[in-house]
Amino acid sequence: MKNAILYYYNIKVKELHSKEDYFYFYYENDKYELVVYNRDLKDEEAIYKLNIQMINSNITVHELVLNKEKKIITLINNTPYILYKIYINENKESNLSEIEYLSNLNLDYDKSLIRSSWDLLWAEKIDYFEYQVNQNGKKFPLIVDSFSYFVGLAENAISYVKNTLLETERQYIDIGVISHRKIKVYDTIYNLYNPLNIIIDHKARDLAEYIKNSFFENNSDIFNQLDEYFKRNYFSEYGIRLLFARILYPSFYFDLYEDIILGKKDEKEILNLTTKINAYEKYLYQVYLYLNKFYRIPEVEWLEKKQGIIPRL
Repeated sequence: MKNAILYYYNIKVKELHSKEDYFYFYYENDKYELVVYNRDLKDEEAIYKLNIQMINSNITVHELVLNKEKKIITLINNTPYILYKIYINENKESNLSEIEYLSNLNLDYDKSLIRSSWDLLWAEKIDYFEYQVNQNGKKFPLIVDSFSYFVGLAENAISYVKNTLLETERQYIDIGVISHRKIKVYDTIYNLYNPLNIIIDHKARDLAEYIKNSFFENNSDIFNQLDEYFKRNYFSEYGIRLLFARILYPSFYFDLYEDIILGKKDEKEILNLTTKINAYEKYLYQVYLYLNKFYRIPEVEWLEKKQGIIPRL
């Protein structure tokens, strides 16, 4: 791999380190990472243009490095890689202020980076996961035991999105903003500025992930943080309903599911979720009540019944 980096990037690496599915090294006091490109190949130019625009706007994003062919993707042993220079504190945890900052940037972007139609994407993902579980269920008994519950949550979220699309309309504030493919529990700020993780979507996307993750991070200050956030950020009816739909969607479970299937994590980590289901449902209801202080959003009957509340007529 050292020879490939020298050949394609004209960088002579003294010590090359490997970690999971990427390589890293230091050159002229800067850290670089060579990672497998896991996006659609057609996004290459759009990703690079957005990266350049962020750098020119003095946004401290990881800087993509072009190879000798002036491209960001390099085929090494038939595997596509990209190289970028790291500018971010890798250990600092992500926070709501960083998410808010990125979502309020005024940048141009290619339409190919837009992610929408959550209901369709979620439904396709669930269908695929159900196929996997049917084929490999015997290997993962804890997944089998928990899968139906979280699929039920996901289907509830899909219905919430569909009803939102039928009953509301996008407003001028429902524009696409800097968002992320995944914001995982205990994520670091490093991942927010990873060009492979950056997409364009509604601002509800990242906010919802932060709200969900706050439960697992024991963030007792979440509602105070949201008070400050909503003082500065307005949502349309369309947007706030999308926000709660995404909060209902258990992305944290499906992220963990994928890591387990790929052998990156032990299946027993599922227990960290299943043992907290009752507490998490209570948290979801608290979030629902909180949002209703600012906006009138549709109820979720099963959630209210679980809390001993008679749904409103």
